[in-house]
Parts: sequence; structure tokens; C-alpha cells
Amino acid sequence: MEDPPWLSRATEAPAAMFRALADPTRRRILEMLVAAPASAGDLARRLGLPRVNVSHHLSVLAAAGLIDRRQRQAAVRPQSLTILRRYFDVALTTVAITLLPQA
Repeated sequence: MEDPPWLSRATEAPAAMFRALADPTRRRILEMLVAAPASAGDLARRLGLPRVNVSHHLSVLAAAGLIDRRQRQAAVRPQSLTILRRYFDVALTTVAITLLPQA
């Protein structure tokens, strides 16, 4: 069976991004950073977690290319969210086309 055409776009969204987002705490941190950059300490207070745990999650998000860490602040990398959006846009479009009734 041949791979669906959109699958070739999967290389644009590295597996590390999906692994990083598999953790609910990291997803919550990313959601917070979408609103505004924040420090590990700020995020730890808002999440009620030890700062060392938040720092670990920030390191995973940074290694996956989802955020940048500069001068004690973490911020979302918009281009990484664009990569993920394109991946899902293509997948959803392919599903929609596949589910159209055959004439």
C-alpha cells in the first residue's frame, strides 16, 4: 500500500516536536508561552511545580525547536508552530478529500 501524499510532509514536523508535546505539562507551558514570554520561575509559580521541573520541560521544548530561551525568558518560536500547523492542515485536507463521496 502506498503512503498517503501528505505523509511526505511529515519530515517538516520533526518527531521531537510530537514527543515534546506528548507531555501535558509541556503542552500547558507552551500554551502559556503563546500568550507571553516567561521565566522558568514565573511558569513554576503559575503551574505550582518546582522550578527545576519546569526548567527540564523548557529544555525539552527548546531541544524540539518549539521555544527559544534568552536572558532567563522562554518564548515560542512561531515558525515551529507554523510547521505543525502545515502538517495538520495537509493531513486534514487529505482526510476531507478522501472522505468525499465518490461520483
